[in-house]
Amino acid sequence: MKKIFSFIIAGAILLSLNTSCFAQKTKKTSQGAITYDIKYTGDNITPAQKAQLPTSLVVTVKDCKTKSEVIIGPVSQASITDGTTKTQIVLIDYMGTKYALKLTAQEISDALAKVTMPKLNITQETKVIAGYTCKKAILTSTDDEGTVSNDTIFFTEEIGCADVNFSTQFKEVPGSVLEYSEVDPQVNSKVIYTVKEIKKSKVSDNIFLIPSDYQEMTKEEFKKAFGGE
Repeated sequence: MKKIFSFIIAGAILLSLNTSCFAQKTKKTSQGAITYDIKYTGDNITPAQKAQLPTSLVVTVKDCKTKSEVIIGPVSQASITDGTTKTQIVLIDYMGTKYALKLTAQEISDALAKVTMPKLNITQETKVIAGYTCKKAILTSTDDEGTVSNDTIFFTEEIGCADVNFSTQFKEVPGSVLEYSEVDPQVNSKVIYTVKEIKKSKVSDNIFLIPSDYQEMTKEEFKKAFGGE
């Protein structure tokens, strides 16, 4: 089960990194869905590993609420965030067994306090992604061994609501990240996330609720069930 727990943690990170709200140029929030393509590069990733990894991510948006959905191996995972209350719900469907985990604003704040946020450097370079003009930025971070990493992101101020990145390493980024790359230490491969399309449509409030067939768990129960430390 520890292998499954690692899948879930990877999914939670991936979902958190890509959560955002989108808007018109007037900054009025809108509704719809953002689809991301996920690609992997490098010779270190094996075909077996690649088969377990997600190739797409869908983020459904309504105002400052989002629901991000991804499949990682045998696990279907969703993350529901609320930029107003700064809370999060994680939904796990492991081969038909369904769990829900609620995270409070304090729990998220405590978790972020243990993480050293990367240094943000916004450049003058821009490019257009899915019809939106994006600025290039560099996130510089240092791991426990002293290795420095420079990750490239493209973000747009035309998409986003207040505190859209409240639970991520993009907390200081003033807009929605539409493209970024990073090295995944679990597979030692470069991972590239790019928006494929943005569709505007009406979204029901019900999708941001815990479905009735999911069992709600505490963090301790969640870790025990999935083999976390």
